[in-house]
Amino acid sequence: MRHTQRGFTLVELMVAMVIGTIIILGAGQLFLTTFQTFQQVDEVSRKQENLVFIAQRVTSEIRQNGPGRFTLECSAEDVQENQQCTCTVADTEEGNQPLVSFPKDVPGDGNQCKEEEHELGEPVPGNDALFRVSLPIENNGEPIIFHVAQRSAVLEADESTQNGEDNANDSTTPDPDNPGYYMNGDQIYNDRCYVPGNGMFNTNRNGCNAP
Repeated sequence: MRHTQRGFTLVELMVAMVIGTIIILGAGQLFLTTFQTFQQVDEVSRKQENLVFIAQRVTSEIRQNGPGRFTLECSAEDVQENQQCTCTVADTEEGNQPLVSFPKDVPGDGNQCKEEEHELGEPVPGNDALFRVSLPIENNGEPIIFHVAQRSAVLEADESTQNGEDNANDSTTPDPDNPGYYMNGDQIYNDRCYVPGNGMFNTNRNGCNAP
């Protein structure tokens, strides 16, 4: 008795190859997407770490002593023939020692990379106690901006305002215990309203402008 041996037909082989190719391409796409997501998450995490570190140091310094200690400078450098823009925050009290460096994501040909060295903490117009800090750490070189108040300047402004209010109240508030006089001792009405010699308030005198 003869036994017939049968294998895969050409059609079956082609179908199997197509299905296998689809599975391999799907797995490869999944791996590539996962790898890209991991890179993006890692990049965002590094940005957050740099931002938190810089913000803590700069904020603490400005609150206590005002701006001037930390500076920011951005410049382009060649890394394996590819131009890369790097920004560096330096500590002037430590001989301009770099505190932290981070890449600046600049669009196009990188003309927006360069930033001359400048202090971190620009005064806000109209407010002597408030300073603006800008860090070009976002996508396309966009800055993250936050404001910091110097405590001593805020306290001085509050004291000045309070003193001004007190002085204004003293000069415009009548003294309930001394009729005819303000809180600071000034007369409210003209001299005809007061008895000569003892300074007592008297509304019955002729020419007195008291109500």
